[in-house]
Amino acid sequence: MLISPFVQSVNEAPDAACLYRLDGDAWTAFSRQTVFDAALKLCGRWKHDGLNPGDRILLLMENRPEWAVTAIASGLYGLVLVPAYTTHLPHEIEYLLVRSEASAVMTSDGELLARIQTLSITTSVHLYVATNDKPSLFGEIVGAPFQLRSEDLFEHDRLYALIATSGTNGLPKLVELTHQNLMSNVTGILTILHEAHIDQPHRFLSFLPLAHAYEHMAGLYLPLHLRGEIFYCERLDKLAHLMAEVKPTLMTAVPRLYELLYGRITTQVAKGGAIKQWLFETTLRLGNAPQLNLIDRMLNVICERLVREKVRQRFGGRLQYFVSGGAALNPEISRFFTGLGIGILQGYGQTEASPVISVNRPGSARAETVGPALPDVQVKLSEEGELLVRGPNVMRGYWRDQEATTQVLRDGWLHTGDLADIDPDGHIRIVGRLKDLIVNSGGDNIAPAPIEQEITLYPEVDQIVVVGDAKPWLSAVICLNPDFETQDPQALVYDILKRYNKDKPSLVQLRKAIVMDEPCSIENGLLTPTQKIKRPKLIALYREAIDALYGPMASSQ
Repeated sequence: MLISPFVQSVNEAPDAACLYRLDGDAWTAFSRQTVFDAALKLCGRWKHDGLNPGDRILLLMENRPEWAVTAIASGLYGLVLVPAYTTHLPHEIEYLLVRSEASAVMTSDGELLARIQTLSITTSVHLYVATNDKPSLFGEIVGAPFQLRSEDLFEHDRLYALIATSGTNGLPKLVELTHQNLMSNVTGILTILHEAHIDQPHRFLSFLPLAHAYEHMAGLYLPLHLRGEIFYCERLDKLAHLMAEVKPTLMTAVPRLYELLYGRITTQVAKGGAIKQWLFETTLRLGNAPQLNLIDRMLNVICERLVREKVRQRFGGRLQYFVSGGAALNPEISRFFTGLGIGILQGYGQTEASPVISVNRPGSARAETVGPALPDVQVKLSEEGELLVRGPNVMRGYWRDQEATTQVLRDGWLHTGDLADIDPDGHIRIVGRLKDLIVNSGGDNIAPAPIEQEITLYPEVDQIVVVGDAKPWLSAVICLNPDFETQDPQALVYDILKRYNKDKPSLVQLRKAIVMDEPCSIENGLLTPTQKIKRPKLIALYREAIDALYGPMASSQ
């Protein structure tokens, strides 16, 4: 069972701290035994309330120790976890409740509880609340005695969670993940860390939503299996301060964080003098050079002291690696941080694979790839170039949706929907989503992702979607960076296109673009909780303006 290594760690060192909560300006530590006792107390309460193994429990809560305790307790008792994002709107929460046929809800006091209470369906389910005024874990919940059976710890095929897909192309589907699915993912990562001799008990700063399959596996169970410590960051505006304070050794993040950090650092450097800019550019060049001559080695010592050490201190000074997942990372950003002495290991996966499929290895990372497949995971390409995956990490199916399941699970292989290349040494290169592929009026297939990744690095650009399906050339819908002042947005867009198109073949050039009325956000329904733009919805919203870019011929396409 997925929970077994944590139970073993409790027996080994019950007083060792494992979860930390920020109360004001001070951290409150919770030992393994305290966490385990709180989980058993929840199990006893659920038993008293008549919940049965296999029942679903929706979990809507910020990243905090009670989230982890609820997940552990669900695994021990046999409830099926249904994680929800704190950014979910009431109708989205209701969809998850109805779709999963949940019998219970776990949430936190305050705004989230108020959101839950607006739903009429919650009157028919058991409601549990983690209050904010209790120093202990679930101190307000009174649980009946609960005896854990040792045989329960070995039921690997038991359903553990129903995790919602991002829903970029419609309503999210619920992915059935078993204990064995997630356990195989954690085991694969542990093997890689062991081979790189960095499998010590790490310190993690958890800030990605735990409802995301990536953080659920890599930010909760990987640290617990490593006998590590997890510090919870409930507010993103505190992240930079907490990194310096907590001093994490491993961190998981999505590309959007690296893009923001890249933008802030390059903007600060651009405001500096010529010497500062030269030193920074030299640091990046030397940090990515395969070999250094004598002069470069001397320069590199200066760069290490004046640039890299300062950058590392901003991240706490002990960070060994960032691990990137959830979306494609621009190779330039990976090289940027490598040059600054901060390693980024880019991986790849999807919820249906628990979620990690591949990851770059420490010491042999290649920025343009997402690394080789995990141990015990097989990959191959279909005739169309779609990446297919087989292994113990692949989901059981979509919850009560056999038609959707048979579309992606065929002959034991998961059809990922991603176009890819596989190098002779096994490194995987993701080209783009099969559904996002643009087929122009000349029949050429164009992946928009590489174009969007490149232009997103421009300091003036916040978001971009490339369009041009059934059209003779490509155009774009662009959201400009609100921090970048301009009196003439269209002139700025023209400059962006001119800069991008330089030296580009005509097939991937952008001829025209329109400016978004507002950024894509969760609130306006154009962004998923995992920060992915809902392309079909955005294109539909701007359809008339997009067609106007192409003139009268657009209506006949």
